[in-house]
Amino acid sequence: MTGKYIMLVIYGPTASGKTDLAIKLARKFNGEIISADSRQVYKGLDIGTGKVSFDSKVEKHKGFWIVDDVKVYGFDLVKVGEQFTAADFLTFASTTMIRIIVAKKLPIVVGGTGFYIKALIEGIGSIGVKPDWQLRRKLEKLDTSTLYQKLLEVNPTRARSMNQSDRANPRRLIRAIEIALLSQKSEVKSQKSETTHYPLPTIHYLLIGLTAPNDFLYQRADYWLDVRLEHGMIEEVRALLDHKVSPKWLDDLGLEYRWVSRYLKNKIDYNQMVERLKGDIHSFIRRQKTWFHKFKNNLPASRQVKLYDISKSNWQEQIEKTI
Repeated sequence: MTGKYIMLVIYGPTASGKTDLAIKLARKFNGEIISADSRQVYKGLDIGTGKVSFDSKVEKHKGFWIVDDVKVYGFDLVKVGEQFTAADFLTFASTTMIRIIVAKKLPIVVGGTGFYIKALIEGIGSIGVKPDWQLRRKLEKLDTSTLYQKLLEVNPTRARSMNQSDRANPRRLIRAIEIALLSQKSEVKSQKSETTHYPLPTIHYLLIGLTAPNDFLYQRADYWLDVRLEHGMIEEVRALLDHKVSPKWLDDLGLEYRWVSRYLKNKIDYNQMVERLKGDIHSFIRRQKTWFHKFKNNLPASRQVKLYDISKSNWQEQIEKTI
């Protein structure tokens, strides 16, 4: 493929309306969507991850969904309990982007997993680092505190850059240790050599960031939580548990799947579940905003973000004019 192409990237914290905006823009500008969400890749995690709104018209196909007449890629890529890394996302998103371009449509990446978006735009140094299953079996016996201390020993910079959610996630800690140890043995190529092998055309990224004051986002998140609870989120988690999905795996996912599974296991009551879940979602929103702020400030001048406050009037019209 030759020539220059445009990719629209929409990011922002939970409850900022990213997906609804992406669908609206895809319909207006002949686009197709790539979801950049680390939990929406899993089959059966529909309501808890908020894949689509409940008034959307949805058709599920192998490899993609059609939501309100727009193709969405990135849902249901793997089974629950399986591993899906940022490297997996980069491979998937790169090939899907080319497929969309060949179809002469506008690729629209949308999501709240900042590292996925960063990986797609900049590449990541862990591409090519194969799983070390023997090492993983040893590390899986350790608790998260011990894993974090081990990461501090082998890669203090990576350890200190982790947010609280990552520090409490054994899968991410194990992967970080795995990459650090292999890097020390000089068995992984440099980031530049790894990321230049993708057969990508020249892409111009139009980066759209959504934001709002915290209280505004909290109210939207609380409302969206209530809607999902009314539409079967508890039943979704119960079905996962009934199908022998590991409670620990659900707990590691955090947020909805952590607190609903604990409620179903009679560890907390309903009101405690809702209270703790709202608190964790609010904290997650703050962490997302902090991460995206750093991401925005570290981008080169050629890839600046256009930021829009969704609490203001006419923000969607302004985005359409920008595109």
